[in-house]
Amino acid sequence: MSSSDESLSGAVILPVTRVFNPQSLVALLRRPRDYFANGSVLRDRAGIVIAAFLAGVVNAIDRIDQNIVKADLRPHTGKGMDSFTSWAVSSWSSYWFTVLIVGAISGTITWYLRGWWYRKRLEWSGAAEVAPDDARSIATLQNLVCVLPALAWAVIQTFIYQNYVAAWEASNAGGMLILVFLYWSCWTSYCAATTVYALNKNKARLWFLILPAVFYFLIMGVYTTLFALLT
Repeated sequence: MSSSDESLSGAVILPVTRVFNPQSLVALLRRPRDYFANGSVLRDRAGIVIAAFLAGVVNAIDRIDQNIVKADLRPHTGKGMDSFTSWAVSSWSSYWFTVLIVGAISGTITWYLRGWWYRKRLEWSGAAEVAPDDARSIATLQNLVCVLPALAWAVIQTFIYQNYVAAWEASNAGGMLILVFLYWSCWTSYCAATTVYALNKNKARLWFLILPAVFYFLIMGVYTTLFALLT
């Protein structure tokens, strides 16, 4: 297209910013407003699909963790872990096979549910018009702040421990560090919402900062209590 054609069209198409470009990921973590101010990242559909899949994998990991906690809470019943969870954590090959397959399904479901919830919060915060696909994409991208560290920690554990049971039983600060990124994702979510949309700041703080932080605090308190009972 010539420069005259561009002037007639009134717009110049910017190159697509790749979701998993290292510079983009650093910006997402450190400068989320700059990251979401560049609307071209929403045009990287392949990157967004991969991000949704990775979110599903982390959901599957969390589900396995929940099943292990349930088994640990009933040691005297003789039930222990269900057969599927027991097989999944028996070796790293079965573990990753499980979380990847289940993650594909979970990622698809989460894409719609998280997108719907993100869109509702945007509307409750004063957004005039929110396209469903944009809400899903933004919700998925901001969630990478906690998804990627969780996946990285799972990969590290794979090379350290014999299987996931051994990783689970080992006490370390790595799992606690993930919580830092979980809380940071609240700030990233708020920055994404207020950068892309014109919102009532007080309502946005409530729906994207305060309430999510309180929710995570309560969940963390429950898990801390459970672990205290088990140790």
